[in-house]
Amino acid sequence: MNKKNFAAAMAAIIVTFGAVTVCANRRDPTAVKHADKDVSSYAVSAADDSTSDEEDTSSLLSPLLADTSSQVLDEVVVNEEVEEAVEERATESFNVSGNYGFTSSGFDTVYSNEEMQKCFDRLQEICNDSNFPLAFSYKNINTGAYIGYHQYDSYMTCSCVKAPYVKSILEDDIDLDKKIVLNEKWDGDDGTLSAKDYGTEYTAKELIEYTILESDNTAYQLLCRNFGTQSFNNMQYSLGSNYTLGYNGEWIFTYCTSDDMMKDYEDIYYFTEKNKHGIWLKNLMCNCKLNIQIGQALGKKYPVAQKYGTDFIERAFNDCAVVYADSPFVLCIFTSQVPETEESCQVFKDIALVCDDINSLIADNGKSE
Repeated sequence: MNKKNFAAAMAAIIVTFGAVTVCANRRDPTAVKHADKDVSSYAVSAADDSTSDEEDTSSLLSPLLADTSSQVLDEVVVNEEVEEAVEERATESFNVSGNYGFTSSGFDTVYSNEEMQKCFDRLQEICNDSNFPLAFSYKNINTGAYIGYHQYDSYMTCSCVKAPYVKSILEDDIDLDKKIVLNEKWDGDDGTLSAKDYGTEYTAKELIEYTILESDNTAYQLLCRNFGTQSFNNMQYSLGSNYTLGYNGEWIFTYCTSDDMMKDYEDIYYFTEKNKHGIWLKNLMCNCKLNIQIGQALGKKYPVAQKYGTDFIERAFNDCAVVYADSPFVLCIFTSQVPETEESCQVFKDIALVCDDINSLIADNGKSE
């Protein structure tokens, strides 16, 4: 089935069964179309241009998590592929100056220096107004344009590290049907698995879903115990990232810089573009149950694959995301503040919005291969 026929079929399904969708108050993530890419099944490789008459429409979620609803995208998005005349915008050599507390590089040409100046000024205002430790790293995937603020300071990774870890074991092509016994629980965990009986069996696929969708610490620990951290650590070396996890699942949270974590999430972007399991991981990250930071600010505009991190004792509150804008970008934000309040979420939204504006002003957005 080609893309146009698939889009038409999807539109017909939406019209016919719209009432059912509304009554159920949930969205089937298998039906989401992201940037003209069919992500209905993680079993289809993004790099494979061939199509099949029989499409795998199996759910991306196990029955245990089938009631998961997305807070990132509220409805099915169907691209109609309507051709529109696009007015070419004049470009200018980048010429923004000021006494900024953040660093920037890779900005060559922009659509408006005046508008970019306003964005940089706004970003500095956000940094000045934060009365708590803050670090962030932004990078445009296509152009390499980069902004960093306190990007060399170490922060607790919290659960932001779970997405790169899952990527590392998926890249190893682990057996997703492997049965894993619940024989230990993360100390102090209040997640779903902590309430289950010892001896309960889960597949690796189910544990990955709990790890990403619900940020379940016990599920993450079981993955680390069974698949180890060697692949993750090797991945860090290859990316030039300066942090690792302990062996045997004994040190599965650590500290790192926003720059190092940015490398991991940029790596996740490329993984989602070329690997059959990457499509699945992207969908899980776009459907995380807690979505109160970057995804809430930009998720109605683009798909946002994100993973938050929280530690109330350490007053750590983080969020890292791949934003699938026309010209995709990565944004990692680390803070030390009381987590998960309206006030502590605000800086993530503010930074995400201004970085999106900056991203839209970089010349040749979306034209790089």
